[in-house]
Amino acid sequence: MTSRIPFGTDGWRARIGRDLTFDSTARVVDAIATWSTSPANTDPGDGGTLPIVHDTRFLSRELAAESATRLAAKGFRVLLSDGPVPTPCASWHVKERGLRGGVAITASHNPPEWNGVKYKSWFGGSATAATYDAIADCADIPLADRPGGAVERTDLLSPYAAAIAACVDLDAIRRAGLKVLWDPMHGAAGGLLASILGEGHPTRVTTIRAEVNPSFGGVHPEPIPEHLGATVARLRSEPFDLALASDGDGDRLGVLAPDSTFVTPHRVLALLAESLASRGRIGGGIAKTFSTSLLVDRVASRLGVPLHVTPIGFKWIAEKMRSGEVGIGGEESGGLGVSFFLPERDGVLSALLVLEAVAHSGLSFSALLARQEREHGSFSYGRRDVRLEMPVLKAFVDALLAAPPALRGGARVTAVETLDGVKLQFGDRGWLLHRLSGTEPILRVYAEHEDPEMVRKLLAETIDAIAAVQASMST
Repeated sequence: MTSRIPFGTDGWRARIGRDLTFDSTARVVDAIATWSTSPANTDPGDGGTLPIVHDTRFLSRELAAESATRLAAKGFRVLLSDGPVPTPCASWHVKERGLRGGVAITASHNPPEWNGVKYKSWFGGSATAATYDAIADCADIPLADRPGGAVERTDLLSPYAAAIAACVDLDAIRRAGLKVLWDPMHGAAGGLLASILGEGHPTRVTTIRAEVNPSFGGVHPEPIPEHLGATVARLRSEPFDLALASDGDGDRLGVLAPDSTFVTPHRVLALLAESLASRGRIGGGIAKTFSTSLLVDRVASRLGVPLHVTPIGFKWIAEKMRSGEVGIGGEESGGLGVSFFLPERDGVLSALLVLEAVAHSGLSFSALLARQEREHGSFSYGRRDVRLEMPVLKAFVDALLAAPPALRGGARVTAVETLDGVKLQFGDRGWLLHRLSGTEPILRVYAEHEDPEMVRKLLAETIDAIAAVQASMST
């Protein structure tokens, strides 16, 4: 019996040559085709046209081309990108053209040996869990060939780039005289930031790691400190006002201060929320995922707007945007979106919004961060991914739920929350979150506190507690 397509929080991903082959990718794409034409599909929009985009990964271009050919044989008009583009480009074309859905060949920020397929829904964002379930239900249901299909290899990047450029004050950014380092990490965002801002202006963009390299230079294309060594090295050899980096498919953002300090996505979300709200560019509340900083709570309180806390995964924030409840939302992994564009995270647009915030503040980026700390305080943050056998990890979490500790790291636990994992609260000073992965034997442990030493202690104590459970189960 053929197994069910294992869709995760945003699509299907697998190791190239193992579970991801041309045949397994075709199975996913065929299921999308069947769902697109199913009478049970009541999504609005043109179900006969599908854009297909791809990133810079090994075989992405070839998988996209073969997928397009298969869909054309089923009668679809396929708009195939003529080069690598950020995944949000697919979302924009779906929404702009009034389509029912679109496809992206990508494994986002996963290691180089992975690839996959994302489906973008009619509203211009990641498909909901219900939609992915419906697509999985359509797997292996034959769809007859139909005449009239065609593949149009076309420039999908230029109109999307113009759309995100129209979302920011380009003139203010160009006049600000910023010296910006841009690192797309060999991913789909490439030289897009520099091309949008153009040349011959006081603000200048220097781009590194823009060439296509399916091995991503030997690192995971995720803009977090351990993978940004090349960016840090350039910052230390040449003065810049800030550095901006994007992931493999261009939907996440990483930020570095001029001294090469990593600026957490928590701080970036808080900075943009305050900047955009103070200029009347967003209305409604702010959304953050369960693993995102208390700093965002303080900014929402200062602005007098509602704070919405969602489970982890940008799709939950997208739902809040679609309902009109929030104007901006973000997650600790670097995904950020604004309601005046799409209910979708976008790394290049986020980078432009950071530059716009600096330009309109009249301050340097470092001074802007210092002002944020003066007004809202500072937090330290850390995360550990614990890889052990799932029974051990589950036993630890079950015990934590059954009998939460009164103290952790010497601090009193004031509350326990279970929206997405088990979070121990330490008043308004910090928290510790334990969350099992839905697809791998991993327990993700997140900690935040005003005291940097407390973050270290919280993580260390948790690792020791897990080891104790493991030892007890092995005796």
